Amino acid sequence: MSGVLLRLRPVVHATPTGNGVHVRGWRSSFTLDGGRGLWTIWERLAAPLADGVPPERLVAPEGAAPVVARALELLIGQLREHDLLVEVPAGWGGGGDGQPPPDIAGWLESVAARPVEAWGLLRAARAEVVGEGVLAAAARRALVATGVEVAAVRPGPGLLVVVGAHAVAGGCAGDVGFVVAPGAVGEVLADAAGVAERLSGGAGEPPEVLAALVASAAAHRVVCAVGGLPDPSTEVVDMWHDVPPGGPPQQAVLVARLDPLRAEYHPWLSVVRPREAGGVPLEVLGDEELGPVATPLPGALPQLPVKLAASGEVVGFGVTEHSARLDALLRAASRLAPEGALIGADRVHARGLALRAAVRGLPGEVVAGREWSGDPTARRWWKAVVLRFALPAEVEVTRLAPEVVRAVVRCGGVELSWAVEASAADAVAFAALAAAGRAQVERAGGVGWASGPVVLCGAAPVATPDAAAAPWTNRDWHWPYGLRDVEEAFQEGVRALAGEVEPVDLGPVLTAAGLVAFR
Repeated sequence: MSGVLLRLRPVVHATPTGNGVHVRGWRSSFTLDGGRGLWTIWERLAAPLADGVPPERLVAPEGAAPVVARALELLIGQLREHDLLVEVPAGWGGGGDGQPPPDIAGWLESVAARPVEAWGLLRAARAEVVGEGVLAAAARRALVATGVEVAAVRPGPGLLVVVGAHAVAGGCAGDVGFVVAPGAVGEVLADAAGVAERLSGGAGEPPEVLAALVASAAAHRVVCAVGGLPDPSTEVVDMWHDVPPGGPPQQAVLVARLDPLRAEYHPWLSVVRPREAGGVPLEVLGDEELGPVATPLPGALPQLPVKLAASGEVVGFGVTEHSARLDALLRAASRLAPEGALIGADRVHARGLALRAAVRGLPGEVVAGREWSGDPTARRWWKAVVLRFALPAEVEVTRLAPEVVRAVVRCGGVELSWAVEASAADAVAFAALAAAGRAQVERAGGVGWASGPVVLCGAAPVATPDAAAAPWTNRDWHWPYGLRDVEEAFQEGVRALAGEVEPVDLGPVLTAAGLVAFR
């Protein structure tokens, strides 16, 4: 072979638009507008690129009209910018003389930055497969099909594929199977044991179709690791709901199930190889397959006047579904934390909870009811307690410092809830919201789900509500949105009363999920 060619990646597709062309690849796309003639120019460009063009010839031909030359320049520039062109040797992909078969060559051209180097790594690799039955046999077939040499299969539990320094482990039983992220042998085996325990898929010989899916996915992940290719879990479909949550990624585990046959990647909070803290706690901790706490959902719980969400036997409260789900998740996660730790969704939230708890019992001056009763938000939630749920409740409001106010709601001498905020209105609103939530849960038959005083506060992160910036809206429309913006300043005043609070180590799982705790 001699010479180098630039080819259009096989995954690239294009469609004409009303005024140009739309081109899309595996991970990116672009649209050019400029007239319907762009589609004709694209067809003339794409045809030779499918077979390969020497780099020096990938320019507008001499004598081309300026408008055509400009269109070609834009198309070629966009193809380069979006990594839709790949460099291969002339004669690549024919299947002879050590070349990959056409299907493997096409796959490498689609996903590899340098297909020839990736093929060389695969050709030099030697895999070891540990497993039994259809699971091990399917993994061996998939590896051989990619050009990887495979040693004799050794018997063992589950599935372990080792290629040099890279290993992948998985398992399959009953109606569920899984594949953990590539790593060192000890790490993947430890993660596989944890995932298997979490899924509890049963025992016995797995169905052949499920075993083939799991084994092929394991082979795919280890081959990508060996060849320096992106892990399959990082693939993103061009849809908003397929984009992974923000923040540092967690370990990704493929979970496959039957009826119907399906497979999806789920975040795994690994104990042996935790990732940097961050991410979205709701999506990670409450993941429906691998989360350490039950997915917080409204379910059949009543949603008026307080939004409710349950995570197992724990119920969370909020003014929106998102805030209720987050509250439920944090309450459930608290059961996994050291005793006395106050868990927040982030550092500001956790410190705010701890500082409020520290000043909860301090003496202060009684605040007259007129200072908060005229506030629509405080009045709304207090009316929910005493009118909607008809509780013979009373609220005690005390000023601990010029801008630190405590509100405590009691019923029959039993403390239902408390809050500490910068204003009497906000303190009463949070305390009454929590008390109303408790009453709502009990009316729904959930006695004991919310045992003990409930604490809600303005330190919790709140999603931006719709129309929050509209000129006709005020705090009554989207409370408690906006309190978080002044939370850190409020905490300075509370700290003057309480002193410093100490951080609490939550361990690798909760920390990697982005949670923080103080006491």
